[in-house]
Amino acid sequence: MNPQEEKDKIIWREQTQDAIIRELKNNEIFLKFLERGHPSGRESFIKEYARSKVNWLEWGPKYVEWNENENLKWIEDATERLREIQQKKLFDIQCLWRAEKIQLKEIRLTCDFDFWEDNILACPFIDPVNEKDVDMYIQYLQSSNFEDEQGFLDSWQDYKGIKDAYESEDAMRNFPEWYEFHNGRTGLSVYLLLPDIRGDKEDFYMGLWRQEQKQKSKQEAVIMKQLAEILPSEQPKQTEWLNYHKPGWMTWFVNTFEDKETQEVFRKFGGEIDFDKYDEYLENDLETLANADKIVPIEGWFDWKEAIHKAAMKYRIEKIIEALPLAYQQYRINIDMGLAFETQKNQYSIENWYHENILRGRELNGEPRDFNF
Repeated sequence: MNPQEEKDKIIWREQTQDAIIRELKNNEIFLKFLERGHPSGRESFIKEYARSKVNWLEWGPKYVEWNENENLKWIEDATERLREIQQKKLFDIQCLWRAEKIQLKEIRLTCDFDFWEDNILACPFIDPVNEKDVDMYIQYLQSSNFEDEQGFLDSWQDYKGIKDAYESEDAMRNFPEWYEFHNGRTGLSVYLLLPDIRGDKEDFYMGLWRQEQKQKSKQEAVIMKQLAEILPSEQPKQTEWLNYHKPGWMTWFVNTFEDKETQEVFRKFGGEIDFDKYDEYLENDLETLANADKIVPIEGWFDWKEAIHKAAMKYRIEKIIEALPLAYQQYRINIDMGLAFETQKNQYSIENWYHENILRGRELNGEPRDFNF
């Protein structure tokens, strides 16, 4: 999808969501139903439902297409492995940059590595993926330590968390298996022994900013206390909360308030999920085996879910290895023809927040508002 198509899609989502919200707010039957809910939760319920409906309308019809095009899935999965190859290169460079061994015009603060993590294939200051990289990653896939994915909240460029995991068994996260495998083949674990000079400098400026915020919070607390003594207290009426995830509730709501077309895309999207019973990993494994292009044997195991997972993972690895050459070929076409990889940046990202706080810390220390430190 090119940048203009992506922009059009974003506009469509926003306009469709706004239209759904207006439709709900003009539905008298729905508004009477909404009166049952707690006032503070009504608006959030409307927005949450509108977001869900946009997802059904956008993705519901495509589920059938995806199930019929499994080969594309494996190429996309293999492309994700190319990204992991580049993440390790970026992490090594981050170690060197933090130790002030190198300078990069694209990096001003440590948080800038987060942007390139999200846009890793477009990162201009790391070497492109080569055949040796792919061969090494295939060896990793065939090893006993292959890690299909990181934890939900784990980041490839989480320097402090990863370094802590390298140095201690009591860390809050795991050391990435791909990094461990790569270091074992290249000896680049020495980068983890380098000092974090740049990080320490940033911590100093962030400390000054936090002290200022702490003082402001104390002043605001005094004002709020004074207001509480002046203003009368009001007890809110006791009403029920609209339980968006209550089993059976979403199906009832769609069948009650939506037309036949929306009910159909809701069904195609997968319908309602019972979060109390839903096992995402098991469902993914079963879907993988159900769509396999061959019979996949399942070896006996004391836990039947684990047996299914092992069989699905073995098949998954085979398909990724099979798709990697094609994914690499497509990647090389972009590189050889000078085609730019897309980049995305959230204008309200935490990077902007961090930049401003560092600059404020510099001011509080009597220094210029720049990143030359």
